[in-house]
Amino acid sequence: MSDRETQQAWVVVATFGAVWEADFAAETLREAGIPAHVDGGSHVGIFGAGYQGPSQFGVKVRVPWHRERDARELLESDATDDDTPHGHPPPPEAP
Repeated sequence: MSDRETQQAWVVVATFGAVWEADFAAETLREAGIPAHVDGGSHVGIFGAGYQGPSQFGVKVRVPWHRERDARELLESDATDDDTPHGHPPPPEAP
């Protein structure tokens, strides 16, 4: 399969402003059994190779075309599950 055919077989389901955000989303998809690829994960950035901060071009997450709906639904439900950042417990309630 040529590079062009491969790109057409995978579709963009989300674009993020930082590499780490795209990596997190892609890993969420992979854990759900949806293959995912991050375009732009090898940014050289202002701090050298592997820079995980903001990207002026955005970072895209791609999945196989036939898993697009599943991926979008998962990412949307994951974003609306709660208002707290992932990996952080909700703040304690005031007495």
